Order: sequence, then C-alpha cells, then structure tokens
Amino acid sequence: MANAKVCRGSWCMAFGFDRMATLEQVAKVLSAFEYDGIEIGGFFDHATVERFPDKASRQKLRTWLTDDLGLEIAGIAPGPYGDLFRLPWATGSQEVYDEYLKYFESYLELAADMEIPGMRVDPGAAGPLPYDADYDQVWDRVVKTFQHHAARGAEHGVVMLWELESLQPFNKPSETVKMLRDVGSPNFKIMYDTGHFQACGVIGHNHVQPAETLPNQIEFIKMLPAGSIGHVHLCDTDMNTHFNMFGTKSSFGEGIIDFDELMPVLADVYDGEWWAVDSIPMGSKAWQDTWDGVLWLNEKLDQYVRKG
Repeated sequence: MANAKVCRGSWCMAFGFDRMATLEQVAKVLSAFEYDGIEIGGFFDHATVERFPDKASRQKLRTWLTDDLGLEIAGIAPGPYGDLFRLPWATGSQEVYDEYLKYFESYLELAADMEIPGMRVDPGAAGPLPYDADYDQVWDRVVKTFQHHAARGAEHGVVMLWELESLQPFNKPSETVKMLRDVGSPNFKIMYDTGHFQACGVIGHNHVQPAETLPNQIEFIKMLPAGSIGHVHLCDTDMNTHFNMFGTKSSFGEGIIDFDELMPVLADVYDGEWWAVDSIPMGSKAWQDTWDGVLWLNEKLDQYVRKG
C-alpha cells in the first residue's frame, strides 16, 4: 500500500506518569516529529466528551490538529472497559449496561462530529470470567452489543475496532476468530496489536485453563478471517506482561519480535493505511520511543509496504 501512514496514540505518553502528558503536549510533539497522524484518547482528560462537549469545540480541536499541526486523526479510543473499568458492561447489571450504551453513543457522536474514521471498542469487563459465570450468556451479550456498535458506527461512517487484549474475558485465538465471525459485520474489525497478540496467542496470558497457545503471532494472524484487520498497533514485546494486565509494549529492537518476518505477512492481509507506533514503557522513555519509533517504522513501511 503506497500511502501507508504512521500515527501514535495520545495515551502512550500518559500511561505511567504521575503528571500525565496533555493532549496538547503530545500533539505538538507528534507534529514536530513528522508523524502523519494521531489517535486521540477519550480518557486522561485528552479528547473527552466532558472537555469537548459540543460540535463547535470538537471542530475547533479538529482544525487545530489537522490544519495547524498537520496531523490527520486516525482514530479515537474512549476510556477502555467503559471509561477505565467504570462500566463492566459485559458482566454488569442492566443498569451498568444501559449507562454504557449512553457512554458509547456520546463518543460515537464525538467521533462523527470530528470525522474520525475508527473507534476502539472492547468487551467492557476484565477477565478471565469467574467460574460461576454463564459463558454463553456473556458471549451472547458481547456479540449483540458489538453488532449494535457496528451498525451504529456504519450510520456515522465510523469503523468499530476491537482491541483484543489478554485482560478481556474472551482472549483465546479460537474465541477471537469466533467473535469476528459471530458479529459478522464489515464495519467491525480487529485492531491488530503485537503486544496484545503475543499475550493472547503465544503466552496464553489470563486464559481460562486449558490455555490455548501458538508458537508465534504469525500463526494467529493466519487464523483470522480475510479482511478482518482494521488497524495496526506495533511495538516490540517479550514473554512478559505489564501489571498482569497486557503484554509488554517495548520499543522496536528491545523484544523478541522478528519484524522482518512479521511485516510482509501483515502487508499481505492488512489493506488499511494506518500503522501506529505503540510502545508504552510506562515512563519518560515514551518520548524517546516516539522519536525512534517513527523513524524505524517508516523504514520498515518503505521496505515491506510502500513497494511499487
């Protein structure tokens, strides 16, 4: 794909800081480092509906990012798991579920107002599921909710991007494939992330026993339905996790991923334009990784993706 572009999430330079970087600080740095775009976080007081409550304020933010800083908006991520674990909708009460749907609609409206092409979604509950949980009931709620999200997103021109993480209740390779097929919408796609795919597919982190593991991420990618990858987050990683939550997200060259093997595989199955630098070292090294990452990724894209 000749027009492959590089972006970075605003949250990457906020996780792990006692004094978190602001959206304005992150955006200015990404522009100075010549990123093509930014993914904005709907948490950490970045692009939240409370901070940008109406179309006028959202258009002002969009103009500043795109016209003043030259950054396209690649996507938006509302607070994971329903506002940073506040609304565990997959397993919560009907009241929690109803509040989550209002929360979802508020961020979908923000995305539409700012003409953002993709929005992150997740199953809204930390896993693994308790042993006394009704697996089929929870699965059915998640499938139907994702179908709802996909349909509502299609009405507004916003693709729903499921960021699979090992913290989630359905995190095995076979469950990932089944979820994509059961939802069955072209407007619902997987967000491929090297750190998360390592944890879910190779480490078997947080799997309900017996664990379901593969020798490498490439085998996991080959299992996915054709055309199901909607966005790519790249980082290096190893066989460890952060805070027993998700796979490590290191700078390129600091882990075990063979990107010269991985990139051609991704180039064959992913036809989207956005590739994100997603190293999150949980500290000030995030700024160094931001500089190193855009240079490294552009070289790899030139080598394996922007051919011809």
